[in-house]
Amino acid sequence: MKTHKGAVTVQSFHYDVESPAAEVKSDLQIQIEHPEFKDEKGQPLDESEGKIFQVIIPFEIHPENAPFKVSGLIGQVVQLVGFEGTQEDLEPKQVEQISRPVVEYIETLTYQVTAVALNRGVSLNFTAHSKVEPNKAMKEAQAKKKKK
Repeated sequence: MKTHKGAVTVQSFHYDVESPAAEVKSDLQIQIEHPEFKDEKGQPLDESEGKIFQVIIPFEIHPENAPFKVSGLIGQVVQLVGFEGTQEDLEPKQVEQISRPVVEYIETLTYQVTAVALNRGVSLNFTAHSKVEPNKAMKEAQAKKKKK
């Protein structure tokens, strides 16, 4: 799927010291929204090439035996060239494809911050087998659409 991508934006990123014995967390919740974006003149953005969505990922991660946790909210605006449906029409593979740059940004920021804070970078690796999936609201909307 061809896409036009905006810059990845960091709304928040928190690094906190945590007991290595604390509960392991790997909570990334992919949210895909279709807000009514406006240009500088207050006009709706041109979607003649395809729908424009905002990918937002709130996250909270505490790797096993790690002395830290990270959390935050990172997102990106993407235009799906040739796609005219709604976010509920996106297949899981498409959701993974358009959210991957944001997930990679979380992995990169975590590595860079831990390299400074711990004198060694900690690599996170969220793959297709990880629990990175659409949030509950999006899953429910997709289920309703399939029932129709």
